This record gives sequence, structure tokens and C-alpha cells, in this order.
Amino acid sequence: MIISWFQGKLTTREMIANTAGILQLEPHEPGFSDPVALFETALEDYHPDYFFEWLDYKQYARDTAPVVAGLTHQLTTLLAGEQSQHEFMEWATWHNMDGGETTAGVFENRNIEYFCLIFLPLHYQQLDTTFYRKAIDIIARSPDTSYGAFVIALHLLLEKEYKSLYYFLTAYIEGHKTDAELNQYLEKKFSHKLPEFRYDIRTFPYLDALHTARETKSSTSAFMQLMIV
Repeated sequence: MIISWFQGKLTTREMIANTAGILQLEPHEPGFSDPVALFETALEDYHPDYFFEWLDYKQYARDTAPVVAGLTHQLTTLLAGEQSQHEFMEWATWHNMDGGETTAGVFENRNIEYFCLIFLPLHYQQLDTTFYRKAIDIIARSPDTSYGAFVIALHLLLEKEYKSLYYFLTAYIEGHKTDAELNQYLEKKFSHKLPEFRYDIRTFPYLDALHTARETKSSTSAFMQLMIV
């Protein structure tokens, strides 16, 4: 069951309810007690032979990080009121060990790793039910979506980020910005210090379409529609 929690197929509330007859967990207080630590304390008490084996296993195993189905389950229960945003964030971002320098497990794909490690911690205060409802579809399609397109699609769901992109791309389409300035804009807005989360003009999957929009003087609104995943 703990593996299902790591993957997101069980919420914290569901995991605690399902283990009630197996392990005597200490009371869980969202934001104040770590559900993983509660499990590991109980494991050490009741099954010490497996405790150290588990600690080694969870660090690198592929099945101890969020999967697409798990992330969509977490968001579905959040929207249904079956867990709070605080509980969701507690699950989604616990992998941010050492300030995000390492992860405890191998994520199913780079897109959901970005969502959990980078996007949520940066933007969670802006996120509401409308965002989460739309994000479910983007996440469900993440295995077939390029990293560059996924990052843009998430940011387009945030009004402030949408406007920022809209105004910059309008200036670009009208000929007031260069490719070098576009590269600088993308790096500043979307790139992060971890190498796997770099973003620049080469990552941006819509460059050819943007060049065409500038040549034909297409509307920015029409171009923005191309980037909605």
C-alpha cells in the first residue's frame, strides 16, 4: 500500500485508512507530520528486518515516485473534496529532497517530474479548482507530450503567465523582438538550475509556427491556441 501512496494511487487519508488494521500509525496532521515518516516509524517498530532494506529501496526505485495515473487520482480526489490542497501538496512535493537537488525515485516521465518538483512549489498559491480541472487532461496526455509543450501548456492556465506570453509573442510577431530575445525570455521564464529542467529556444516546440506567424502577420490569439495541449 505504501508503494501505491508513493505513486499517488492512494491519498494519505486512503493509505492511513487501509493500514489501520495492519500498523498502528501515529495521528497524522497535514503539514505537521510526514506520512512517510509515520509509515517508516511503524515499519521499524513492527518489521525491523525490512526497515533498512526499505530505506535503500525507496531512494532509487521507479515505483516510489508519482505516476500519471496516481497524479490524476490525487487531483480527482482534491477536486472532489476528499483531500485538502495542503494534503495534496504534501504528497506531490515530498520528493524535493535537498532543496530539489535530488529526487527519491525515478518519475514515470519528465513532465510529471517537472510538475511535482518545479511547477507546484513555484505556483501553488495561484492554483485553484479551475486550474486543477484543466491540468488533469494535460497530465493524462503527458506521456505523449514533449517537455517543451507541457511546460507551456501548464503556464497558459495561469492568467499572469498567459498575459506575459501573449504580450511578448505579440511583440515578436509584429517584428519588435528577435530570436535572441525570444531565447532570453524563454530561459528567464522557464529554465531552472537543474540540468534536466533547462528551457530555451531549442526546447520551444512552436518556433517554426511562430516564424510563420510573424511572416504572415497572424494574430497572437490564433498562435496561442496552437500551444493549448
